[in-house]
Amino acid sequence: MRVHILGSGSEGNATVLESAQQRILIDAGFGVRNLAQRLKSVGIEPESISALIVTHEHQDHVRGAGAAARRWNLPVYATAGTLKSKPTGDVGRGTGESAMPVSVAIEPTAGRKKKRIVKHVVDTRTEVQLDDFTIRFIRAPHDAREPVSLIATVKSTGERVGIAYDIGHITERFISHFTEVDVLLVESNHDEAMLRTGPYPWSLKQRVAGPNGHLSNAECGLMAKACVHRGLRHLVLCHLSKVNNKPDMALRAMRSALKGTGFRGSLQAAPQDRALTLGGVAQMELAL
Repeated sequence: MRVHILGSGSEGNATVLESAQQRILIDAGFGVRNLAQRLKSVGIEPESISALIVTHEHQDHVRGAGAAARRWNLPVYATAGTLKSKPTGDVGRGTGESAMPVSVAIEPTAGRKKKRIVKHVVDTRTEVQLDDFTIRFIRAPHDAREPVSLIATVKSTGERVGIAYDIGHITERFISHFTEVDVLLVESNHDEAMLRTGPYPWSLKQRVAGPNGHLSNAECGLMAKACVHRGLRHLVLCHLSKVNNKPDMALRAMRSALKGTGFRGSLQAAPQDRALTLGGVAQMELAL
């Protein structure tokens, strides 16, 4: 299995999960041309992707969803709340995370011939069965209509990837879903001091630090520490704020949190402007 984080941050998020038999796209927060370029930078032809999963309706996760789904014939999987979401004013103003209803994002613009997109409604009670992936959804505490985190299991190998970003707070129950994954992508959005003293208006600071906002470096460390086990091979810090965080600060905080846990996997911070690949170096041969 390989995981290609095409970019992560308030300006856009997208990840490809790749097994020997299938590729699926998690979120499409970049314009379709940008998305295609990022895919090709990691050796992936966009047409080889077989499904698009959308975690929630904020623009940095759905900006290219409609165009990608139409151009590459991708079925879209999202919760009912995400698919029916409406614009929500200035939520996320200044962070690149304002709401873009997926019902609009995946429809053609006015005047263009409509191309039907297959949409599947998902929930936190039922697993989605794809060709070589089983997807389980977990309710995420975030200020979107019906946001989810997820765990993807590769059927052919049993490998598991957990994706938990855009989460405002953590609980023991939420963390428990991710304690046995092989790869964990977890939000490390902001340094609390940088956010407190930074340029954001007070209302936005409250939103980011609130229970339905974004996870701080310290909170990310608490979650990661609880998820460490012998089989955790990769830990990636995602959705870092360009204004209220720095990769070296996030990594330093995480290394401190992991002291004494016995973690021996790789630790990296996902960049916004380029792709990061986890897994084998050689290109996998897909049996598509």
